[in-house]
Amino acid sequence: MLRIPDAVKQDAREGQTLLDLGFKGGTKTGWERANQLINDDKIPLTDVAVMRAWFARHGPDAKNGGTSYPGYCEWINADKPLDEPLNHRGAVSWLIWGGDAAYTWLKTPSVRQALRKAFPSRKQASLRINLVC
Repeated sequence: MLRIPDAVKQDAREGQTLLDLGFKGGTKTGWERANQLINDDKIPLTDVAVMRAWFARHGPDAKNGGTSYPGYCEWINADKPLDEPLNHRGAVSWLIWGGDAAYTWLKTPSVRQALRKAFPSRKQASLRINLVC
């Protein structure tokens, strides 16, 4: 089990706030992850591994910048508009998985080492942090 950083909780809460404001985005799995990140103090390493895999597909390290991160960047670059809930599904998805805070946390040496120890045969994530919004 790893302690969930406060910044990760805050990004997930921001995603929850967008839902409350009528924004669409995310999947059932993503919303379950958001609830876990918001409400739990610790997270199992198996769930951390799933998060790492999600960010590998949806984040800036993925082919063409991923599927959720570009939408998040558009929302950020538009000064986080709250009046266009249907146009920012990527922002919601990115945030409910813990956002920039989770992406950065998953690349820390302590998390990488814990994952390597628990899952020695898994592919290792890139060390680069490619947040560019």
